[in-house]
Amino acid sequence: MRPWTRFSRNFSAKPALPSRTIRAIRNEITNLEEQREATQKRLDRGESFFNKLLSSDDPADLKASLHDIDLRLKHQELKLEEMDPQVEEARQKLDFFRKGKASRLGEYLDDPENAQRLFDPKAGPEESAPLRGQLLTRLLDRLEQYEMLFHVLASYEVRPIASEYCPPLHLQQLRRALVSKDELKQVERVIKQVPAKKLSLRTIEEVSRRIQRYSREEMKEFVLRFAGDFFRLHRDLRDAEHLTAGMERINLVTTEKARELSRMNNRLYECVLPEEARPEQDNVISHVIIKADVRGSTRMTQDLLSRGLNPASHFSLNLHEPVKKLLDRYDAKKVFIEGDAIILAIFETESSIAYARPVAKACILSRQILAVCNSYNERASSSDLPALELGLGVAFQGDAPTYWVDGDSRIMISKALNLSDRLSGCAKLAKRMLAKQKTHFSVFQFLNTMEGASAEELDEFLVRYNMNGIELNDEGFQKLSEEISLDTIETKFDMSWGKQNVTLFYGEVPLGESVELLVIRKAFARQLLPDGKVGRATEHCYYEVCTGPALYDLVAALIRTNQAAALVSQRA
Repeated sequence: MRPWTRFSRNFSAKPALPSRTIRAIRNEITNLEEQREATQKRLDRGESFFNKLLSSDDPADLKASLHDIDLRLKHQELKLEEMDPQVEEARQKLDFFRKGKASRLGEYLDDPENAQRLFDPKAGPEESAPLRGQLLTRLLDRLEQYEMLFHVLASYEVRPIASEYCPPLHLQQLRRALVSKDELKQVERVIKQVPAKKLSLRTIEEVSRRIQRYSREEMKEFVLRFAGDFFRLHRDLRDAEHLTAGMERINLVTTEKARELSRMNNRLYECVLPEEARPEQDNVISHVIIKADVRGSTRMTQDLLSRGLNPASHFSLNLHEPVKKLLDRYDAKKVFIEGDAIILAIFETESSIAYARPVAKACILSRQILAVCNSYNERASSSDLPALELGLGVAFQGDAPTYWVDGDSRIMISKALNLSDRLSGCAKLAKRMLAKQKTHFSVFQFLNTMEGASAEELDEFLVRYNMNGIELNDEGFQKLSEEISLDTIETKFDMSWGKQNVTLFYGEVPLGESVELLVIRKAFARQLLPDGKVGRATEHCYYEVCTGPALYDLVAALIRTNQAAALVSQRA
């Protein structure tokens, strides 16, 4: 620990302030304002008829003097304004020195042993004992000067009698009674209100007289003890502040998003039961890929350039950034984003297998991406901007993807990536065939049949239509049926080739504290005849994540009807 003298000497210097210059400028501004006011009054009085006859002041001279005062006043105000940065810098330096001094002084007071080093003549080197004795005497005199000495003595003498008088008295009241006669009378009144305890003032009066009879040397012993206790209190208060600050930094995690974010940044402390503990390495066991493909991006880019707009900013503001804001809610990760495509992934791990629901979340997220697209199109129609057309593919794969590392970048390798690309596609032929159709669905498939083709080969002969729609692969639908409970409904809908029965699967997806209704259409690819007409249905099925509001209204009404019927049957 550094000596007290050196400690004080290190903080004797103060930063220089331009106070004299500023004070002189402000005094000059005050004088000029007074001169201006006086000259203005003389000029105003000179305007009257009698003053023009009696006064010797020339109005022209007064106006010239007033103008000169204004110029000098503006000059001084400008000088004062120019010195503002110096004043602020000086103020910051002063604050820095004050905080530094307080910090160093606080460190000294945090060690109770420093009280003995500073005030105890019996501690430390003998050559500095007289100095420590003088400091102890000065401390005693200072306490006496501020009428605190007897309160310090009473604080130690109150401890042996506290158990006798507290309650009904509190400690501070009892301490003051040892020092003040007025407070003693107040204590006497309190004691009389509790006769059952049979308390008397005799003990208090004896202790009070003993305090008054203490010798100077006895008082010094108490003051030295008080100094050590004061340093100890300062240390404990500092520790309490640090403890409180540390406790305030502890945040109990209540949401999955906050938990994953804390874990990602190595700030999560998990105290869980053994069966709840995560594996040391939380392996990915399956994943879902979502691809959103922008239709006609080249044509749209040329259209924006012809209008003097930046295509990159246009796509970013209206598609990429709104989609990025959706990712956290659905635990989705960005795989790849470019001008005409967005590729996202949702992973299922060993620890999240019970609640992850990756396919269900992917379907709901895809609907939200289409909602972003529709919202933009509504704005674009009013401002004559090109419309945005998307096709989305959702592909599930029941194992983890692999990665190829290129420098600091990780490149995902997955069958689901290639499949999502095909699911999001839209053939020009199909687009021309269904250009004028009006239906509640946005995904269709047509098949050029070939004898002896395998299931994988048939995919090459498919003609896909996906215009602002979402297609889900077969494995994804099977996984979805495991994640949520699905019910079915069959009804007729108009298609471009006539009415047909449509099978709809529906269920509710838990998301946080809410649930989202999800409707899936199961359909069969139809034959594409040589003359371009649509033939009969084949055995090749596909699944569409429905987005039409009418379909959801229909299913919601059906759910309400079923709930009402169930309620009636229970009452019966």
